[in-house]
Amino acid sequence: MTGSPAERNLIGAVILDPRQFRSVRDLVSGADFENPNMGDVFAGIGDMVARGLPVDHITVVNQWPVWGIRGIESNEVFEWTGAEVYTQAATEYAHSVRDASVRRGLKSIVGLVMTGVSDSGASPLDIAAMAATALEGLRAGSTSGTLVAKPLAEILAGEDAYDWIIPGLLERQDRLVLTGAEGAGKTTWVRQMAVLSAAGIHPTTFAPIDPVNVLVVDAENTERQWRRAVRWMSSRAAEIGAADPRLSMHITAGKRIDVTRGSHLGEIHRLVDLHKPDVLFIGPLYKLVPKAITNDDDASPLIVALDSLRERGLALIMEAHAGKANGSDGERNLAPRGSAALMGWPEFGLGLRHNPDDPKLVDVVRWRGDRDERDWPNRMYKGGDWPWTPAQ
Repeated sequence: MTGSPAERNLIGAVILDPRQFRSVRDLVSGADFENPNMGDVFAGIGDMVARGLPVDHITVVNQWPVWGIRGIESNEVFEWTGAEVYTQAATEYAHSVRDASVRRGLKSIVGLVMTGVSDSGASPLDIAAMAATALEGLRAGSTSGTLVAKPLAEILAGEDAYDWIIPGLLERQDRLVLTGAEGAGKTTWVRQMAVLSAAGIHPTTFAPIDPVNVLVVDAENTERQWRRAVRWMSSRAAEIGAADPRLSMHITAGKRIDVTRGSHLGEIHRLVDLHKPDVLFIGPLYKLVPKAITNDDDASPLIVALDSLRERGLALIMEAHAGKANGSDGERNLAPRGSAALMGWPEFGLGLRHNPDDPKLVDVVRWRGDRDERDWPNRMYKGGDWPWTPAQ
């Protein structure tokens, strides 16, 4: 059969679920495939995904003459997508293909160096420079070729309509990071947004909305804590909402996760495949990586991993810890601590701050400018029909 098992599985995974291509395109390119024809197939599928074309067994095989594919039987495509191929493992397959590519590259570089060393007429400095350049190229990898530039007219012909998940608050693929002072109630508000939206209740206006498919990946709180916190709220939401959140909302809780590991991230992608959420509540951010986020280098792999989930067409809502220092106004800076990259990454950054005049009030502070207009409340109070009610 053509190609290595990892190469066949990777192509099979993106044929079965073309959305997976977005999670692997930065990990591997067609040039990484040992079999050039398989690499051309992978690159061709990437071009189809970028153009919004349908991807399946037939459409891929039909493109082979265009891509110049030779020596692969068309029926092999069905073997690449066999029962042993898991779409949620696409990132693992991609890492395997890339690792094999690097190993082949290293062997080639070693061979060139040994050949040069054995040549008494060759300059050792030239050999070292050649090896350094080759190693840097190997480390950086090659372009995946998935960028497609469209004419402005084609872009302007697209739809401007909002793809609302929660009307006025959250559009598909939005990213919200919520911070707050200790005890301000950010976890309670996150749970309220999750439970009410799953029940078909707007979490701030409390008007009826279409029920939202909700998946929660809580790396800090346990199932017992969830039971105690949302039992009353979920029961009441089930009574007055259009759906029962106790049945439609799915939660995995109490296990620390490292989303920068392919196996852990693959598990979350598997849950996304299984439950098909509109919104993924995940965090807190510091529990999603193995060490503290102290700089942009620490934040970068976390952002890449979370964006691979966002590209599945869902919105992300995440908790983060605020910094301890005060801002220029003397108030505590509610931006996420540890990395400036986390400040500029989400579409919306909100923080809950205790109101100094009323212990039942919190101010909703924007620690970054909104990228679009939304109806997030400016102030909320504890109590009312739900744990948090926007103040007029």
